Amino acid sequence: MFANCLHPARLFNTYLSKKQITILEHLSNCEISVAKVQQLPSEKLVLKLKPHPLAFWHLYAVSGVLILLAYEVRQFYAYLARFTLELPIPFLQQHNSANILVLWTLLVGVAIIIGFVYVRATSLLVFSAIAFTGTVLTEYVKMPLDVHYWLLIVCGLVGFVLTEFHRRGHSYYVTNKRIVMEKSFLSYDSRQFAYDRIEDLAVVQGVLGRVLNYGTVIPVTGSGFGLGEDSASLGIGGAVGIGGKRILPVGGGISLSASGGRAVLMPRGRTYHTLYGIPRPKEVQQAIVMIMMQGHVPEKTTVGPYL
Repeated sequence: MFANCLHPARLFNTYLSKKQITILEHLSNCEISVAKVQQLPSEKLVLKLKPHPLAFWHLYAVSGVLILLAYEVRQFYAYLARFTLELPIPFLQQHNSANILVLWTLLVGVAIIIGFVYVRATSLLVFSAIAFTGTVLTEYVKMPLDVHYWLLIVCGLVGFVLTEFHRRGHSYYVTNKRIVMEKSFLSYDSRQFAYDRIEDLAVVQGVLGRVLNYGTVIPVTGSGFGLGEDSASLGIGGAVGIGGKRILPVGGGISLSASGGRAVLMPRGRTYHTLYGIPRPKEVQQAIVMIMMQGHVPEKTTVGPYL
């Protein structure tokens, strides 16, 4: 619990906008409860930050995709109803087998595309679980095929709600001694950076972030925390073989191969290891730099080269 707050205007000349960033006023009873985070001696809170409402837009988009798939599933089922298709698929009723195949194909296919874009297998697991649930409901609970339509809609709406709770579970605190980042939705994760450990301070903004003025501030330490690797590789191989009973009874072969790769360290981190998706990230970056220049870190600490 932080019992004292340091008025930001005294440090930054009211540089930060109160419309976009929650700045705690300098009050006699300025207290804030921070889960599992203990206040250090003479520590004062400067900024309390939350992710922008659209910081997790990609998760909202996945929930929207489920609702769109509900419409597509209904259209496919209506089309298949014109025909008598009975596929011999084990453990499935033959009159439902084609519809179940469509459900799995749509969900797994879209999940694979999402997985390639975001390089994660979570979407494949979630979408497969939804398809499995729909299969159980129609094949073993004996519910009508329309349950697949409503199942996708309900999962999409639940996804919107869970994403919002996930966003609200992120809290970031900038004090005069350190930066505290935590996530307290379902599980609890926290990370703290003392200013004397920070060597670089990166700001990352996507296209939507630049339009709406939100982005991620990533503290980078000397140990490399806050950095990830982007790699690319290219391989070329070939083989030529010569042999035969009439020409070369013994036989022979020649093979050639070549490969190369390149890796680049980029600033990145999990949402609870960075100031993820916060409003006005450049202003927050400058605010942190100004705190560091007040004498809380050694003079040798620099900001860059990712600015």
